[in-house]
Amino acid sequence: MRGGRHNSPLVTPGGFSLIEITVALAVMSIVAAIALPAWNRLLPNYQLDSSARQVQSELHNIKMRAAAKNIGFQLQYSDGASSYTIQRDSKALVIKPLPQGIVITKAGTVSFSPRGTAGANRVRLRHPEGLCKQVIVSATGRVRVCKPNDCSGDC
Repeated sequence: MRGGRHNSPLVTPGGFSLIEITVALAVMSIVAAIALPAWNRLLPNYQLDSSARQVQSELHNIKMRAAAKNIGFQLQYSDGASSYTIQRDSKALVIKPLPQGIVITKAGTVSFSPRGTAGANRVRLRHPEGLCKQVIVSATGRVRVCKPNDCSGDC
């Protein structure tokens, strides 16, 4: 050892030793192995929540557009579909996809009049893991999201 420097191949000048790097990687691998199953349980919930917020936001948007343009707007959806259609006076404007794996479980249409009132209905969303959410529109045009006790029922 000359001048306070190590000549060992396991130590780099101003860096970490091979043993320190190996231990750090081992600890990170253990933490990742513990966290991964928890992450996989959270992901389906996140996807379903994201889908419900997307549909809720779209419904708010077409409600405002109906009032602003003094024209009826609709959100039309089909059973088993992974997308929905925005319509103006029953003419399709755009088809919007849902996040991967999310499907609509019952066909229907939500209509908004130029006054902001709605043809009351609900959009039922389902994740392949068996999780469900519903976006409910009341006759007054109020839009809310709820989680039913089971996927076959309403909330």
